[in-house]
Amino acid sequence: MQLSRTFLDHVSTEHGPSFYLLDAQRFQDNFNRLTAAFRRYYPQTSIAYSYKTNYVPRYCELVSQLGGFAEVVSSMEMMLALKLGVPATKIFFNGPYKEHEHVQTLLEVGGTVNVDSWEELQRIVASADTHGGEPFKIGLRCNFEVYDSVLSRFGFDVDSQSFPDAIALIDAHPKLSLTGLHCHFATRSLDCWKHRTEGMIAVIDRYFHHRLNDLTHVSLGGGIYGHMPDDLKAQFPVMIPEFEDYALTAALPFFRYFEKAAVLHRPTLIIEPGTALVADALKYVCQVNSIKQVRERTVVSLTGSSYNINPNPNRKNVPIECFPAPGAQRRAELQDAYLGGYTCIEGDYLYKGFNGNLAVGDFVVFDDVGSYSVVMKPPFILPNVAIVEPHADGRHYKLIKRRETFDDIFSTYTFS
Repeated sequence: MQLSRTFLDHVSTEHGPSFYLLDAQRFQDNFNRLTAAFRRYYPQTSIAYSYKTNYVPRYCELVSQLGGFAEVVSSMEMMLALKLGVPATKIFFNGPYKEHEHVQTLLEVGGTVNVDSWEELQRIVASADTHGGEPFKIGLRCNFEVYDSVLSRFGFDVDSQSFPDAIALIDAHPKLSLTGLHCHFATRSLDCWKHRTEGMIAVIDRYFHHRLNDLTHVSLGGGIYGHMPDDLKAQFPVMIPEFEDYALTAALPFFRYFEKAAVLHRPTLIIEPGTALVADALKYVCQVNSIKQVRERTVVSLTGSSYNINPNPNRKNVPIECFPAPGAQRRAELQDAYLGGYTCIEGDYLYKGFNGNLAVGDFVVFDDVGSYSVVMKPPFILPNVAIVEPHADGRHYKLIKRRETFDDIFSTYTFS
């Protein structure tokens, strides 16, 4: 994506001093590279895009065009997938809380629900009792130790009696079909992927070795680092794996297991990336509003906020690029400056330790902000900003989402 001051001025004039830039080509490249890496070792691999990471419809449409699935964790996301024309058979409904009427809707049209608890399964059984169509397609979310120092609260403990009881209950019901298994752990390390792969293979071998052909899919969830430049990698205390590393750790053991098992039809291996696809496919643009010295610190105030790029308090300094304002009075080179946001929160900094030249009116473009930015931006202080997709000519763009307004935020309130 080639940017210019002229282009940024053009967008700013129409949509305000802060906005997102969507990079569809980068998203597609990430999808294709990750798919190719896993299919090199397990050809039956498919991606189910994690809508919660960034549900901008443009990204979700691209996933469908590329042959991927939708991984949703709420009725809102499920309704989005259906509105975009995603076939129900390509939707996986995960998560600890699912409004049951939407669960039933998806099951009745052929979607898959990965059940998180015994109580959820009981509600599905009650719906199945009166269902006259094809059996509901059910998956079970598996919870086991992956040695990442986190006690996951999601899914069935595979070592508890509730897990085989759930299998038996599904098997005994003529309108339920146990078609798959699912797990997801948030830790992105290769060690975690090694343990989740071994754990899922152990579950399959323990409970399904006599019925491997019944499994249509096995999901290893998401939690994959995306591509990032070296200066960003250096801020992490761990090695950042490449897509090939994840594939070697997960896809190859699955291939070897099912090759040895000599099944008639290998299940589809599902991975559910979000960050790996979208993190570097979105940029955030804002302008310098003021520059001041507060005792020993230089503070640059921007028209954007850290809530626009990542609400995580442990966020890193993402790559930035500055576009000077024509004719602006230049300041001396800034040393160790803090780039602060528009909110009244003391810790609202978008970048710490900036070294370089800035002036009021300059644009600052933050890269690698596609993960959990748009979807977790609260209507705090200001509404959210526009999203545009630049055209290849570097001059024109497509409006993906308009800038939010006062009415968007307050239309649901009752005024006396």
